[in-house]
Amino acid sequence: MKADSARIKIDYSLYLVTDRSLSQGRSTVDIVGAAIRGGVTCVQLREKHCSTREFLDEARSLQSLLQQHRIPLIINDRLDVALAIGADGVHLGQNDMSIADARRLVGEKMIIGISAENVDDAIIAEQEGADYIGISPVFTTDTKMDIAAPLGLEGIRLIRRAVKIPLVGIGGINVGNIRDIVRAGADGAAVVSAIVAAACPETAAAELKQLLRQEPDALPSVASPPLTFINRKSMKTVANKKYHRVLTIAGSDSGGGAGIQADLKTIGANGCYGMSVITALTAQNTVGVTGIHGVPTPFVQQQMEAVFGDIGTDAVKIGMLFSPELIKTVAEQLKKFAVTNIVLDPVMIAQSGDKLLQDEAIDALKSHLIPMATLLTPNVPEASVLLGREITSMDMVYEAAKELCRLGCANVLIKGGHLEGEDSDDCLYLGEREEMIFLFAKRIATNNNHGTGCTLSSAIASNLAKGDSIITAVRKAKQYITGAIAAGAGYTIGKGHGPVHHFYQFEQTKQ
Repeated sequence: MKADSARIKIDYSLYLVTDRSLSQGRSTVDIVGAAIRGGVTCVQLREKHCSTREFLDEARSLQSLLQQHRIPLIINDRLDVALAIGADGVHLGQNDMSIADARRLVGEKMIIGISAENVDDAIIAEQEGADYIGISPVFTTDTKMDIAAPLGLEGIRLIRRAVKIPLVGIGGINVGNIRDIVRAGADGAAVVSAIVAAACPETAAAELKQLLRQEPDALPSVASPPLTFINRKSMKTVANKKYHRVLTIAGSDSGGGAGIQADLKTIGANGCYGMSVITALTAQNTVGVTGIHGVPTPFVQQQMEAVFGDIGTDAVKIGMLFSPELIKTVAEQLKKFAVTNIVLDPVMIAQSGDKLLQDEAIDALKSHLIPMATLLTPNVPEASVLLGREITSMDMVYEAAKELCRLGCANVLIKGGHLEGEDSDDCLYLGEREEMIFLFAKRIATNNNHGTGCTLSSAIASNLAKGDSIITAVRKAKQYITGAIAAGAGYTIGKGHGPVHHFYQFEQTKQ
């Protein structure tokens, strides 16, 4: 998705980010006023520890000042504040609202920026329609604590080669390195303490501005060939590399569209090393399931012990568990090996409508596995079975998610694909924060939707294995499954519900 040409054009070269904790008792408006005289070209208001009313008052005061100088005001994180005052833009973090959701709320004219901690974040941001990317952090910084390891100048170079939209470096930037940021390929430098904490913000800004005006010693290369998808995450040779390991515990689908087969495709497509524990064999194709053969429980245990005892895992995705005995055994092994990042997809019914779980296994699922889950991912029919009542609308989903969370799991993602309508929205309930996040998507008209639940949950597990937060992991997985469904919609395979296109990113790269 490309940025809308109707949005204002911003000079990102000297981008000031406010921080009240560094202001030494001076007002934000006074500091920004001095910085404007020194030459800042863009201002982001960042307030983490004030009330909404205080934030709005300060934003309006700052907006009045900036409008006199035709300098854009960007609001950090708070979309509600940006909308309330009619700011020029909003800057989002990886754990904030998605770009697509934000765009629906703000319309087409407001600038949307987003922080990126690696090349993959940047690529996704550009695909979702971000107007600019804040590369964070470039260097070590004390102004933000909840950030990844510094990317350095090489990180800027890699991201510059991967995306075309404007880049702003942030984190530890000062007079000693600001020119290096631009040489590496950034369109601007976001400065916090070097201006806000300076004895004279005007002089500090002017010095930084002068350095940016100087002819660079070497311009960033624009002729470098684009990076391929598989190499974008890292270009460095590292001794003793380690995989991001994901174990799927699920049934086999002989048709290849769901179950273990879909899980392993998804895990590989999302840059992780996949392992499997097979719990059941199914005779299955795009039309239906004609037979189920449960793997003996002792052999399931043996598979788990073999993987955990040698390779280990960074995340586990659990799918089809046919019987109460099997569920108890899996739970015991997860406890024995202290496994974390457990994504539980309570597979009960196949896309064809065939039943995949014994009735008595539902109680065992509630008692033994759901309380261990980092994330429970039922679709609407599965959530209805677990709660013993029918869920027929999105209005009922919120209470259903909260009630499922009370079964003991940390978080719940209810997938809305089975509801009627033109949208296919999912609802993520964060148990600890008691917060609901909606993930919006338009329904894609296709019969090729076999294995979507397996694919989504495996993608989430893969993202957790790579260290993403639960919110980021789910958002990235939603992006992936939406793309996989769209890419697979035009294919014909079998006579019923076909699979999604698990490797669509690689096909796009070749094109």
